[in-house]
Amino acid sequence: MTISTDSSFADTQTHWAKDSIHQLFSRQIISGYPDGSFRPNNSVTRAEFAAILNKAFPQVTPVRDAINFRDVPANHWANSAIQTVTRAAFFSGYPNGTFRPNQPIPRVQALVALVSGLKYDRDPNPNSILQQYYDDAAAIPNYARGAIATATRQFLVVNYPDVRRLHPNRNATRGEVAALISRALKLPGVPQQYVPGWDIIAIEPLFDDADSFSQERARVKLGEKWGYIDKTGTFIVDPQLNEAEPFSEGIALVRLQQNGVDLSWVRSRHFSARSAKALTTNAQKLSSLEIRGVWLTTTDSQVFNTSKNIAEAMDFLANTGFNVVFPVVWNNGATLYPSRLMQDIMGLEIDPRFTGRDPLAELIQAAKNVGLAVIPWFEYGFASSYNQKGGRLLAQKPDWAARDSQGNLLTKNNFEWLNAFDPQVQDFVMGLILEVIRNYDIAGIQGDDRLPALPSEGGYDTQTVQRYVQQFNQEPPNNPKDSQWLQWRADLLTDFLTRLYRQVVAINPELIISIAPSPYPWGFQEYLQDNQAWADQGLVDMIHPQFYRRDFASYKQLVDRLVHDQLNPVQLSTVIPGILIKSGSYRISSQDLVQVIEYNRDRGLAGEVLFFYEGLRQDNDTLANALRSHVYAQSVPFNTAQVKAQGFTHRRVGAEYRYIDRFGNLVTQPEFDWLDSFQEERARVRMGYKWGYIDKTGHLITRLDFDQADQFAEGLARVKIGSRYGYIDLSGQWVISPQFDQATRFSEGLAAVKVEDQWGYIDKIGKWVIPTQFDQAELFSEGLAAVQLAGKYGYCDSNGQLVIPANFDAAGSFAQGLAPVQLRDRWGYINPTGELVIEPQFDAAQPFSQELAAVKIGSFWGYINKKGDRVISPEFDQVRSFSDGLAPIQMGKRWGYIRNLFDKL
Repeated sequence: MTISTDSSFADTQTHWAKDSIHQLFSRQIISGYPDGSFRPNNSVTRAEFAAILNKAFPQVTPVRDAINFRDVPANHWANSAIQTVTRAAFFSGYPNGTFRPNQPIPRVQALVALVSGLKYDRDPNPNSILQQYYDDAAAIPNYARGAIATATRQFLVVNYPDVRRLHPNRNATRGEVAALISRALKLPGVPQQYVPGWDIIAIEPLFDDADSFSQERARVKLGEKWGYIDKTGTFIVDPQLNEAEPFSEGIALVRLQQNGVDLSWVRSRHFSARSAKALTTNAQKLSSLEIRGVWLTTTDSQVFNTSKNIAEAMDFLANTGFNVVFPVVWNNGATLYPSRLMQDIMGLEIDPRFTGRDPLAELIQAAKNVGLAVIPWFEYGFASSYNQKGGRLLAQKPDWAARDSQGNLLTKNNFEWLNAFDPQVQDFVMGLILEVIRNYDIAGIQGDDRLPALPSEGGYDTQTVQRYVQQFNQEPPNNPKDSQWLQWRADLLTDFLTRLYRQVVAINPELIISIAPSPYPWGFQEYLQDNQAWADQGLVDMIHPQFYRRDFASYKQLVDRLVHDQLNPVQLSTVIPGILIKSGSYRISSQDLVQVIEYNRDRGLAGEVLFFYEGLRQDNDTLANALRSHVYAQSVPFNTAQVKAQGFTHRRVGAEYRYIDRFGNLVTQPEFDWLDSFQEERARVRMGYKWGYIDKTGHLITRLDFDQADQFAEGLARVKIGSRYGYIDLSGQWVISPQFDQATRFSEGLAAVKVEDQWGYIDKIGKWVIPTQFDQAELFSEGLAAVQLAGKYGYCDSNGQLVIPANFDAAGSFAQGLAPVQLRDRWGYINPTGELVIEPQFDAAQPFSQELAAVKIGSFWGYINKKGDRVISPEFDQVRSFSDGLAPIQMGKRWGYIRNLFDKL
């Protein structure tokens, strides 16, 4: 073809093949004429077609020697191209040894050449498909019928203007050839209404991603957003969702970004290997950061008395190597800052000692001047007073009092307590915290052994008792240490901490939530502080257990228990122990303080907080000097971003999960970090590091106790605690205790489980049905399960008999009577007797669904029937299985859906 350098040919602007012409021109496969025309209706000679093939398929492998055609001299302009495409088997020439280079090529010859050169297997039974698609099928020469049927299956044929008229013996035009080559190269641009067989396309490829249909809905992606379509391709839920899962049991899980902010680095609801790796990486980053903190009190201290004292203390701490301070802002029923909330409730704006001042604001400014972070400490938490019969707060709000089992004001160690379970009390304490974070430039907030906390002797007020009776249909036990009663009340405090976390980060996601509880499990038994659950659920960014011991051996014992028995390595990076340096006449020695800090670093703990400031100043700053000259000799800045990177704020800010019905209406909106679709009326959920299960109302049916959890199947769910797997039922009760090294879900009444290095199968009560004997074991399907022995796969029945010998390199599950198996590098299919009914010939293969199976040949996917016929040719870049009569397919960068028209062929 002659040369033109402009793809905007004057005579193709309204031509049906203009897009194909442009595609090939831009790839320098075809060209136009010097006058700027393309002449799309001109015929193409055999020599011209050979030249086009040579440019379009330069990588096709030669399969035979060259043929010296007697009518193609060596100096013929197309001789080289003719020789190349002939060696590649596009052409063979005529029996008399001629090529006839100047003869216009008929459409049938062009199609046969493409099928031959591209090495497509010719359809051995072409008549059915030819009759199905062509009204002029009788005009197709006998030698070409198999090739034309194959070309049809490959979507190579283009019939304009009537898709049912092949016109096999008509000369091919330049426009038609451009369209045929575009189809062979799988380029966009050919009007699909002219491609025979394209009626399998049910929904045009328009989407950036797509999933199989479920309950007549499919999730699809446009750009970065997901939505749902029906089987006509109409959006039922517009593409506005950040995450979306398939419909299951009438509802779908979605996640919607709010306010243009989404800090999540995992798309899926699953806690994947990627997210686990990210957490580990963040933990490693955090380990390079040291938290060097100190508590500032009003008891036995002069720091807050004047702004000068505050400034001097900040200078001293910065020079000593500290990077964060925890000043008390709430104790003895009063605040150390002007509080509108306290003014409204009690008529007392601030602790009377500081009337006319704002010690918190003074301290924040002084700390900022020397580079110290400030995290206000709400020391009294849910305590009302110390040895004052409830003090000024309960004098104003007597209904807020906590009660013991005798109905008395709850008192422990001379502290009187507010009812931490009362919604009004919770809102009050929450209000104090939110007031501070809204009004002051701080790094975070801190609770302690009284926030959230309540002595375990409490909870016997009328309101709390009624809640317990409503849930358990019985009165709370008189024994305050009853295990169920302890855990139930501790969970109420955990719920408060969860709400506090969410409200704080909703206002400012960069704020650190810091807690300094009593050591676990003592704090749990005595003050209902389940800080094991707080760490497991990611409810704190820094946790400072009060390891207040007066000798190194006792301190070491607490740290070792924490490291070995309570928290995993990722969680440990959030632990910054509290160290007692002064109490009354006691002061830690310099040697012990340095040894404790060195032991923290040795055990992977990223810092410590010292109680309290005045201990550093005694004996001419002895302890401070020891820190300056040793473990704090080099300054380390406080990095809020590094601390927050370890936590879960990214899952709790800017986006929310919800379940919707098939029309996009809200069903329920549980608040967890990760959720999943419902199976058997249950969905797994994750908070922090732990999994549990909810029902369709969004209520937990289990505690968040599991390190791993699967969806329910056949009434049971596989869960993991520590390193062992077991099974729970739909009520959350253990049916099979954790005892296996690995396990699968149940299928056909059996589950594969692993003990040490071998797999076997158990039934639903945990009884061994097939003893451990396999190297690998898969789920049962249609009475058989793929198992591995000595590196090869076979199939066993439910009695453990190896009914199909282990001869395969890989094996899939049976579906609709056949299973995909791999021999060497090719996949085929076997029947339940082990007979190869479809010979291994595919690069990849999926199980059958709705009578068709997706198979990969080379780089493309298509579908076969149970005879092995390629009923939908390998045309697609990716595919998924048929469901509801449709299957998602990817062509280029776009996804659409094809319909199943071939299940009976």
